[in-house]
Amino acid sequence: MKGKLYHIVIVCGYGCHLVDVLVVYLNKVIDFLKENKPDLVIFCGGETQRDSAFGISEAQMMANYVNDSLVRFLSFIDDRRIFPFRIENDSYTTHENIRNASIILNSWAGPRKEEIKGKIHISIFCEATRAANVVMLSRHFMKDLVGSVDDITIETGSWERADPFKQVGNLIYNKTAIKFPWLGLAERERRRRVRRSEKI
Repeated sequence: MKGKLYHIVIVCGYGCHLVDVLVVYLNKVIDFLKENKPDLVIFCGGETQRDSAFGISEAQMMANYVNDSLVRFLSFIDDRRIFPFRIENDSYTTHENIRNASIILNSWAGPRKEEIKGKIHISIFCEATRAANVVMLSRHFMKDLVGSVDDITIETGSWERADPFKQVGNLIYNKTAIKFPWLGLAERERRRRVRRSEKI
């Protein structure tokens, strides 16, 4: 990140309830923000648990917790910046998390995009088993904003109890969705996740 003028942080969500493992994850995010004071933070995640957390998105829940903690950390507020963030609450998959965050980033860059290309470092928080997926997707969707793949780094926490090998299938699925968008795989997975969200 040395020499970069802009630092963006993206935080991927995992559920709409502030359970213990998410508190640990978000506390890591808070420590990172205190130390790095980024130019923009994007929280990602939709209303993935509509039955048990009606009207609450992963992104909003995380942003509320992190923002409340940082407001109490008054020394975080220096000469001109007070924790700038955006909420992306329409994503149900890792693919959508990263794609939608890239849309926000491009909007943030606006007409300065060519001027600031290569001057941006992006740090992405995600669950450890999803890191390979996040790397692949961010290199695809955010390549026009950075100078090289080294300008995108992953910050992880691990609590996933499912078999990590399951992510191999997701890697193949997401790679296919990127390479052949006309197959509509991302849209199909979104529909499946939305239906699932109504039951959890």
